[in-house]
Amino acid sequence: MPRPRRGPARRRGRAAAAAGRRRARASAGAAARRPAPGRGAGPHRRARRGGRRLRALPPLGGRDRLTPGPEALARRCLALLAGCDGEAEEHFTEALRLHEAGDAVFELARTELLFGHRLRRGRRPRAAREHLRAALRVFERYGAAPWTAQARAELRAAGETAPRAASGFGKLTAQQAQIARMAAEGATNREIAARLLLSPRTIDHHLRNVFTRLGIRSRVELARLIR
Repeated sequence: MPRPRRGPARRRGRAAAAAGRRRARASAGAAARRPAPGRGAGPHRRARRGGRRLRALPPLGGRDRLTPGPEALARRCLALLAGCDGEAEEHFTEALRLHEAGDAVFELARTELLFGHRLRRGRRPRAAREHLRAALRVFERYGAAPWTAQARAELRAAGETAPRAASGFGKLTAQQAQIARMAAEGATNREIAARLLLSPRTIDHHLRNVFTRLGIRSRVELARLIR
């Protein structure tokens, strides 16, 4: 007796079932490769791995020497990961030298802040204050309010009350203070606009508000106020 032919619907059903089994096997394989909860590469684990890789690097210098910027950041990371204060101080000092060589003023200030924090925690407040003051001067110059606050807090913890910024600047926003300092240093509206990626008209608007809030009428008065 001849076997009945399978209809199109039955063949489509078998094909769909086979495709479903393939998808299930693929999902199971992906789940097996996924790290178990608590064993994944979380931020702390990644940081520890990064620290081990940095420590495994050959000594910096010679033909393999990095440019000042990346090498300075690498030194700063090694200082943060250092187990003893002497090793941390060596890396921080070299990072500061490289920041200066690369003319990276703001990164230099951040390293000064971290170095001061490490010295303060190591019960060396006098040495810490020297680095924290240097950091504070740069942060105030750039109108970096959060970093300024952090530097002031570290200075207070190191036993010093940080002096307030120039009189009247507390009335300005962080961006207005930054623009005011650049203008007081002699930068034109176009130069300030290029550095801050704004339009000259926006800079002019901010400076008018600065003059109003500080009760002054010219850049000459602004420069005197900052000095």
